[in-house]
Amino acid sequence: MPIVRVEIARGVASVEQKKAVIRRMTEVLVEELGRDPDYVFVLIDEVDTDNWGRKGRSLTDLWGEREG
Repeated sequence: MPIVRVEIARGVASVEQKKAVIRRMTEVLVEELGRDPDYVFVLIDEVDTDNWGRKGRSLTDLWGEREG
């Protein structure tokens, strides 16, 4: 029972993009590991940009600079 967990910043992916990620991650595990797709689970966690940091700063701050 493979479980794939994907963490992304909230708001960077549309519903359609998330559906595509789920479909393709499942396809990889089915093709490469021979797993039954009924038992492949893909979880997408969307993390608030205030709770995700890079270079010592939150993504909210970093991305805010990009827009300004």
